[in-house]
Amino acid sequence: MTDGLHCFDKAVSVTNSKAKRMNEWIVLLSMVPAIEAMGASVYFFCSSQFLYLPLCILLNFIGVVVFIKILDREMLPQKLERFLEKRRQKAAKRIENWFGRYGNIALFFLIALPLTGIGSYTGAFIGRVFNLKGAKFYLMILVAISFSLVFGFLIGNFLNLLFVC
Repeated sequence: MTDGLHCFDKAVSVTNSKAKRMNEWIVLLSMVPAIEAMGASVYFFCSSQFLYLPLCILLNFIGVVVFIKILDREMLPQKLERFLEKRRQKAAKRIENWFGRYGNIALFFLIALPLTGIGSYTGAFIGRVFNLKGAKFYLMILVAISFSLVFGFLIGNFLNLLFVC
């Protein structure tokens, strides 16, 4: 009788270790553009594993900071750099003054709202194109990533209601 219970305990521990490994991969996916913290948070909200959310935010933010540093150090290929410079010059003439004043607020909403299609990496790139820099810029990105989890929560709860209940 105890042997059967022992086998059950082994099966549960194997399942728990697989789930833990899957959680680790999903946390790492929060650094991937297009998935980011909001996409990873949907899984954690659905599975009620809220302790992973701060780690998703932190890793997404670290990924964006590394991306910005790559842009700042001009480590992009030369062809891509020329292409982006031409685009920047055209766009900068039209909206540079407006973006200088309201750029952080506009980028906050573009990053935080899921329906815009602009995530933290694209938002950081747009900010760099318009020369937004400094602690205020980084803080805006961090707060926008954190705020985007509200929509991850709503999507996760909707999926729970749709498939679980």
